[in-house]
Amino acid sequence: MKKALVMKPDDSVAVCIDSVKADEVVTTDFGDITALQDIPMPHKIARRDIAAGEPVIKYSYVIGYALTDIKKGEWVHVHNMGPEKPTN
Repeated sequence: MKKALVMKPDDSVAVCIDSVKADEVVTTDFGDITALQDIPMPHKIARRDIAAGEPVIKYSYVIGYALTDIKKGEWVHVHNMGPEKPTN
């Protein structure tokens, strides 16, 4: 059963349609992701590594920028993503 939604193959995140536990395998239409931490529904999980400053893409749209390096499987939320590209 799928636990996350990905609309387009170029999306860098998937949206959890159910809460996910650390080490749980999250199935999507575009591959599986192992969660690195607990992720509440309806938050995002990284589908691939995202470098600091890189756009975060959801439903083919840039929804923000990585504030830090984000590893595949990490929870993506306000603690590591912001509305503007960091200027470091």
